Amino acid sequence: MKGKSEVRAMLRPGVYKQIAPVLFGSKMAAQAGKKAKELGVGRLLLVCDEGIRQTGMDSKMEHILKESGLIVTTWYGVQTDCPDGTVEEAVRIIGENHIDGVLGLGGGSVLDTAKVIAAAAANGLEILGEVLEYLSGAKSYAHHPLPLILMPTTTGTGSESTFVAVVTSSALDAKVGLPCAADCAIVDPELTMSVPPFVTAFTGLDALSHANEALAEKKNTPHSDLLAFEVVRLIKTYLPAAVADGSDREAREHLAFASNLAGIAFNESGVHIGHACAHALGHLYHVPHGVCCANLTPAVIELQARAYPEKMKRLGLIMGAKISTDEPGEIGKKAADAVRAFAKELGIPSLNEQGFTEAQILEALPIVLNDPLGYAYDGQITEEEIRFILKRAYRGSYGGN
Repeated sequence: MKGKSEVRAMLRPGVYKQIAPVLFGSKMAAQAGKKAKELGVGRLLLVCDEGIRQTGMDSKMEHILKESGLIVTTWYGVQTDCPDGTVEEAVRIIGENHIDGVLGLGGGSVLDTAKVIAAAAANGLEILGEVLEYLSGAKSYAHHPLPLILMPTTTGTGSESTFVAVVTSSALDAKVGLPCAADCAIVDPELTMSVPPFVTAFTGLDALSHANEALAEKKNTPHSDLLAFEVVRLIKTYLPAAVADGSDREAREHLAFASNLAGIAFNESGVHIGHACAHALGHLYHVPHGVCCANLTPAVIELQARAYPEKMKRLGLIMGAKISTDEPGEIGKKAADAVRAFAKELGIPSLNEQGFTEAQILEALPIVLNDPLGYAYDGQITEEEIRFILKRAYRGSYGGN
């Protein structure tokens, strides 16, 4: 029987957030033009990257949009992790062509870049030099960002349902968040069918990290917990199938759903120290975000088990761990080992296997110490805990000591 204090923690008050309507399902991409018109858009900037151009999805989307009577300009200047200097060209194009709406079609960097473009086009590029002020709420935009539709083509970021864009700030030399939310998200699993196995694997583990951290963020609620545990179940069930066979429509559909639910969960609750570490490592060494998360999540689980043993036990059991104890340290280890084994089965290399040294991984420590995201964890966070996570992420090596 659960103790009284735990019941209170599970039922504590919170805010349930859904920031934008989500059109979910096969063939929903065909609704993009209609939704843009409903938002009052006449001239639209379609934001893509070279990968989307190579698949031909850009041309198909241009056709859908133009059939609705929209004037479309397509921009392919997206770079990984959205360096803030890359959006200047897009903002200039918007001004020169009197564009009044933005659609992002792609993975996480594309969606985040589309968000930044929509905010900067309405409020000026100078907002990019003050990202922390806007993120903290010390400053507010003078104008609402341009109408924005986001359409993910991968299943991990959840950016279509979150209120921030991850941008690499040249002023801060770090990855930070800039507030901007979509007005409409369109999640069509068919857009994810061509994603390669390795990308499918690490983006899926990014979604898993969102769910895990949402369970222990300071703003977590029973609602965000409900979503997060369902995300864990869906990823455990369907990610191996999608990695093994990218044409498995059932698996792709459930992963698209899981990714979106994870975005809703962590938009409501939040992510914390794991993502602060992942952002730092990604910034230092340009490792894909999902690969960083795959290596860090087991260590984060071990830390979270100290404050949330029941939640981490439940997560571990979903992931296939055999846990019969109520001792937090043992729960954390067994749940973490289950996630490490899952990642290894999916072909995600450990930090050691990628050629990093422990000293290189620990170079992220001062960056993480200065990242407010790290302190969103609903438990004790000190330099010692951050060092623990970085060392365990390195030494874990998927089951090592």
